Amino acid sequence: MKVSVLIGSRNRLHVLSRCLESVLSQDYSDFEVLVLDDASDQIDLCQALKKHLSDSRLRCLRSNIQLGVAGGRNLLMREAKGSILCVIDDDAYFEGHDSIKRFVDIFCSNTRIGIVACKVVDHRGNKTDLVVPFPRSWRRRKPEITEVAQYVSYYLGTCHAIRREVLDRCGLYADDIMYGGEELDLSYRVVNAGYYIYYEPSIVVHHYPQSSAIMAGERGVAKELYHSIQNRLYLAYRYLPRRYTPFYLMFWLGYYFGTALRNGHLKFFIKGLYDGIRRLRKYQRNPLSPEAERYIQEHYGRLWY
Repeated sequence: MKVSVLIGSRNRLHVLSRCLESVLSQDYSDFEVLVLDDASDQIDLCQALKKHLSDSRLRCLRSNIQLGVAGGRNLLMREAKGSILCVIDDDAYFEGHDSIKRFVDIFCSNTRIGIVACKVVDHRGNKTDLVVPFPRSWRRRKPEITEVAQYVSYYLGTCHAIRREVLDRCGLYADDIMYGGEELDLSYRVVNAGYYIYYEPSIVVHHYPQSSAIMAGERGVAKELYHSIQNRLYLAYRYLPRRYTPFYLMFWLGYYFGTALRNGHLKFFIKGLYDGIRRLRKYQRNPLSPEAERYIQEHYGRLWY
């Protein structure tokens, strides 16, 4: 079973090189690596990676227009040849040499598994935390939950693997979603189509989040607020059965309103709300089926907020 490992990057050769070393040292025999230079303006990553490009498994593509996370992943997925697509952020790396093999073994064990999530160890500043598909309330009550392989209701984007058949059926990432939400959007579609999402803690990835010039400072905080409001409206409208929608929106819009007041970003809250409501006109609802709703509730998912 061929695996395509997909890595998007922009101006970050130092962390990309570390990521590539961990990928190219994997002991699985049949995989390719596709790197996207997402319109770097400080360095030509493909040119800089020449020493790695002697490895026949590696191919580097460049976009002259910045595509962002979802758009970049979609481009790489269209170019990939594998029946399993493994996405890893450029500022992350695999702890073990058998990670790709473990992904393959899980997909081979059950054809209804559509996505595999792994254990992400997040190194942020002087703190280390786990980024895993379990609400913190569950982690506080059952700390051992992160060490158990099991089905879950969503996944985190830092590193994951997707069966190509799932994308053929459910579609690629929604590349008009900005600043998070694209993984939850695809999770809803995958579960609604009858596939499972599986968490495997033995696949460990270390993540050292890099600051983004776009996200820096007050401008970045305001833009994140603006897009987050739109994303919540979009997710509620497209996927949530109607009985959940009022409380879900009350919770999240109340949260973002409080954030806007504290940070002096009320105009971004109003604009995000206005643009988010207008944007809904171009989408059709695809609410979760009773089976998908039950799956989410049974596997640590949240629908009320």
